[in-house]
Amino acid sequence: MEMKKKIILLLVSLFVSIADAHNVWIEPLNVSKHQYVVKFGHTETEGYPLKKLEEVSYVGEAGAILPIHVEFSKQREAFFTLPKGDIVFLKFNNGVWSKLPNGRYVEKTKIEEPTAVSSINAVKYGKAILNWNQQAFKSHQQPYELIPMDKPEIGKPLSILVLHQGKPVENVKVGSGEDAPFNLTNKQGIATFLVQKGENRIWAEFNEDDVPNANYDKRSIEYLLTFDVE
Repeated sequence: MEMKKKIILLLVSLFVSIADAHNVWIEPLNVSKHQYVVKFGHTETEGYPLKKLEEVSYVGEAGAILPIHVEFSKQREAFFTLPKGDIVFLKFNNGVWSKLPNGRYVEKTKIEEPTAVSSINAVKYGKAILNWNQQAFKSHQQPYELIPMDKPEIGKPLSILVLHQGKPVENVKVGSGEDAPFNLTNKQGIATFLVQKGENRIWAEFNEDDVPNANYDKRSIEYLLTFDVE
């Protein structure tokens, strides 16, 4: 009986992880050819349907946000070539996940699953800074955004400005990931992050409760800012 309870708890944890803990980011495929792949996952990456990747765009030289054409691989991952670009933005809609009375989660809306106790729309945003110029320190009119206040230096704290609809947000968790220690943003919407050598991932979490939508009760938004420091 005890083992059965453990299995049930493990399955519930798995479904919650699928719905909520994943993030989206880019990784270089071929640096010399400016090729990148869009990754999705948590402790491990996984393939995804292209329809969930709702936006891949970049900031051009003049500061305009332009769409990026992506192709889809046999591994069910999007990839693209970007010869010039300072910042890449991603939006990934991981669908609606409903919690059943038995605690299990299924990828169905409230309408599709009338017995659901609650339903959540899990949305992931990604931002990759490729070049450290003036664009890296500007807001680009995104629904949610993390903006470095200075150029990062290895081993030093970096101030991160957190915005929602262009306005600073207080008490937002900012860290290297959902499972890692975090700092909360202050009244000015700023939290610090300790920069490390190589790839840096700065994670933040937002929640939109009591959303007036027939398909779900609330939205969970996870944001991942990435950049390399050598």
